[in-house]
Order: sequence, then C-alpha cells, then structure tokens
Amino acid sequence: MENRLKLPALALSVLMLAALFTGCAGTSNTTPPDAAPTSSGQETASASPASPAASPPSAQSALEQLLSMEDKLPLGGLQPAHLDSRADVGKALPMKKTNSDTITIGWASASQGSSFFTEMLKSAQQKCDQYGYKLLYQVANFDVNAQMTQIENFLTQQVDFLVVNAVDIDATASYYQQAVSQGIPVIVVGPTAAKADYPLVTTVLSGSFESGFVVGQYLAEKLSKDYEGKELKMGFVISRAGDADSNSRPCGVVSGYLYKLAELNGKPYASKWDATLDGYNAWVKCRDSGSSKVDGSLDLVGYAAAGATDANSGQTAAGDLLTAHPDMNLVFVETDSLSPGVLQEMSQHGVTPGKDMLVACGADAAKYTLDNIKAGKILACGTNAPYYTGAGVVDLIHSILDGFDANDLPANSYTPTYCVNVDNVDQYYDPNLEFAPMLDWTLQTIDEYNAANAG
Repeated sequence: MENRLKLPALALSVLMLAALFTGCAGTSNTTPPDAAPTSSGQETASASPASPAASPPSAQSALEQLLSMEDKLPLGGLQPAHLDSRADVGKALPMKKTNSDTITIGWASASQGSSFFTEMLKSAQQKCDQYGYKLLYQVANFDVNAQMTQIENFLTQQVDFLVVNAVDIDATASYYQQAVSQGIPVIVVGPTAAKADYPLVTTVLSGSFESGFVVGQYLAEKLSKDYEGKELKMGFVISRAGDADSNSRPCGVVSGYLYKLAELNGKPYASKWDATLDGYNAWVKCRDSGSSKVDGSLDLVGYAAAGATDANSGQTAAGDLLTAHPDMNLVFVETDSLSPGVLQEMSQHGVTPGKDMLVACGADAAKYTLDNIKAGKILACGTNAPYYTGAGVVDLIHSILDGFDANDLPANSYTPTYCVNVDNVDQYYDPNLEFAPMLDWTLQTIDEYNAANAG
C-alpha cells in the first residue's frame, strides 16, 4: 500500500533541481511554490528595501503580514506555514474500486482554445490509455453555465472520478458536494485556489507568484554585475490589471530580483518573505501609481495591459510601453503567449530583442518561447507545465486506486516551477513537447507539509 504519491517526469533526462532559495542559473526550485521555506509615466513612488541591520521581522511574521494583505492579487500561491487538517471534509474516500476494476473519469475542461489546454487533456488521455481508464470529456469554452450542465451529465453517467478544470470554482462548488454524495471523488485543476472546506481531494494548480520569483532570482544573478550601482529599468506587459496572474508574476519577479540581489550584495534579507514585502509594495505602487522605485535596485517604469493573452494584444500593449519608455532595460512579459507580439513590436521600433533591450517572461515556457530563448531573443521564462494538471492528475487517481491515502491533502497543491534561461535551455528543450517538461513532484499530505514548514 502506498502512503506517498510521486508524479513522474515526462522526460527522464530532467534533473531534479535544488532548494527554494536557489537561483535558476542552471538550477531550479522543485518545492511547492507557495510553501513557506520548503515545499503611462506618473509620479514615482519609492519602496526602500529592508535593512538586515534594523532587526527585521521574522520569516513567519513577514509571511503573516503578506497573508493579511487585503489585496491578495499579487500573491497567487502563498499559503500559511501551517495548514489545518481536512481529514473530516467528505471526499468520497477511500474508494471501494481498485485498479483491477473498470474506471471511468469525467473531465470537465474549461477550454481547448490554446495549446496549454490541449496539452493538458492530451497528456491526461495518454495516461488513461496507459492505465486502461476510460476518459469522457466536455469543453465549456469558459461558459460556467455550460460547465454546470456538463458536470450534471457526468454525475448522471455515474463516472468513478470527476476532474474539473473550473471556469469558476466557487460557482460550481455545490456540484462537488453532489458528486461526493454519489460516491464520486472530485479533483479540481486550477486556475483558482479552493477553500479548505470544499469537498475536494485537492486542487492542483500553479503558483503564479513563484514562477515570477524564480525568474527574478535568475535576472539578479545574470545582470547584477552589469547593473552594479545602477537601477534596472523594468517595464511590464501584462494581460489584465485585475487578474491574479497579471499581478502575481510581476510581484514575483520584483521580489525574486530584490531577494537575490541583496544576497549577492552581501546584505541578505532575513527571509524570502521580507524581500516579498518590498516586492509587493513596489509592484502595487507601480500598478496603482504608474511607476515605482526601489532605490539602488529597480526602477519600475510602468506597465501596459493587453486586455487579453494573444500575440496581437501583446503587440499593441508593447507599442504603448515602448513609446512611453524607450529607455527601458528589460520588458517583463507576464505570460509568454503575449511575447511574439512584444518581440514583433520591438523590432518595428528598431529595438533588437536580447541586445538593445532584454525580455523575460513569467510563464508558461511554451516551445516557441524556448526557441526564442535559444535564439537569444528572450533571456528567461518561468515554467507552468500543463502536464501536472493532465497526466499528473491521472497519476494521482491511479495511486488512490492503488491504496494511497489522499484523504488529507491540502485544499491546494501547487505545482513546481523553474526558470528556463539562456544558460540552461538545452537541458529542458524537448522538440516532442509543446512546453518545458514537468519535474518529479511528490504531493505532500497536510502532515508532511506542516512538518516541512515547522519552525
């Protein structure tokens, strides 16, 4: 009987990369991104970095301050260092069926409108074929009412497991209880975090703050000598100013840059979360006031919101940003689906990407982005592999049917992320994959999570 679940990598050549605080110049973070130490030029506002000599708050108190922020949009993926047990939350576990029985999975997909969603479902189907499961799927096209109807159909069909790529996790919460009442366990696959009392096995999702953070660490390590004594002028192309990803990834890259730069300068922060407090304040001021500075480190010159995630929208937003701030050193693109348009617009402005101006992306490390990294047009990108929420979820189901006790997993299980960059891209480039590969990942129970983050 298994008592732990390990999700295998899709490529055996992928090396496990080390610890949460390690920069990603050839190494990377494989711990859950949220886990505490483990698993328009308007008036400029300044945010001064914490001084290690001024008795900074402890790591836990800094994390508590962040978790108490009213505006949590920039903090996608952060969780408390201690989680309460969910063992008493009904989940239709343990299962009476095993892998010796015929198993049918109902999969409610939010969309199949981009390669991220198609790769998620494709990898799930491949795993189902491997294990002999039947996969039924419906696509809601981001219509929550359509998804409700599709879930009802799966319940009528009496599937053995229900997987929901939720259009609106809260709007469909009552259906999770209906499923559990019928003896059907439910697993949600992002993009929004679940409440602890939702009757779910877990929600598997990416922590968008962390994907920005690992990129920020790499940028500091890569650029610190070139910008010693100078502020890096950074602009942002985001999709929507009111979205969590559009806030969390920029906040992450600023926080990661400050954290690593302080370490390189011999004046480290007391903790990652102290650096994140400064990064949070700097990003929020840039977002709300148009620009922001962290004296001696960063000049956040401004941002442009594309209003969507496609390349054409990215090109329009980049045009606005480049016109307003032609002297930027680096453009941070929230999601790489915007990046082809950003690169095109830079060229039309007579700017050579990677030479005249640097480009980095917060996610998702699609193959075309890796091609642009190999070509030197993009410096780095955080990963957000759809295989965790596809093949990885089917692996979780297989382990449950093999006896894995999944009754006390966190409500939200955040997937690992790492930084693909000009120094390590060959290590992660697989021409047969549409995205950078997933790493080995062990899902933690709540007891394991709490033990890893004790103290």
